[in-house]
Amino acid sequence: MSLFHRPACLTHLHREELATGLVRVGCHYAPERLCDDSFAQADIPLPPSLSTAVAKRRSEYLAGRWCAREALAMLGIEGIPALGPDRAPQWPAGSLGSITHSQGIAEVMVADARHWLTVGLDTEQWLSAERATRLCRELLTHEEREQLEGLSPIQRANRITLIFSAKESLFKALYPITGKRFYFHDAERRDARSLTLLKTLSPDWKLGASIPFRWRERQQGVLSWIALPR
Repeated sequence: MSLFHRPACLTHLHREELATGLVRVGCHYAPERLCDDSFAQADIPLPPSLSTAVAKRRSEYLAGRWCAREALAMLGIEGIPALGPDRAPQWPAGSLGSITHSQGIAEVMVADARHWLTVGLDTEQWLSAERATRLCRELLTHEEREQLEGLSPIQRANRITLIFSAKESLFKALYPITGKRFYFHDAERRDARSLTLLKTLSPDWKLGASIPFRWRERQQGVLSWIALPR
């Protein structure tokens, strides 16, 4: 049951407490059911910059902010993350979080900033074998590509999708605390559950640093996340 009024374009709410001070909330969104008053019904402001956006973009924003408010409430924090100048969420004091959406599903991870340093969350639809092959060199390092040897086309595509998602989660987790942009070839999956930095981002995040990540496989794709405690 939702803690707040839910407009008709949002369905299938699910909540999960992952650890102390760390929660995840998700929902489905249907752009075709978005109404002129959906934001008012949810009591969530529509940013002026999105007032003329297509229904898909507005419904993504509504779903993400609605899930974020639910997650914050689970931690005893009131508010909704604002849309920052760089379009990144600005989280209420005492909290930090990450928002992702794909194929009609929005997911949010929110953490109590007293216990958690940063989080990153990403969801990706499974890449087709053809698209995975096309994107492979862009997303994977030489060593990661070598690890694909012997896999079937579907296994290769799924592995590439997972690494893609994990690196997106890594960027969402580290960019806010380092202020430095980095790219797919700046990190490498050397074992099943961690990524290794291939460049120094800050004094605390140097070349060779290993960052653990987790993931869940779903029928439509993969959800990955990084949550680093203080």
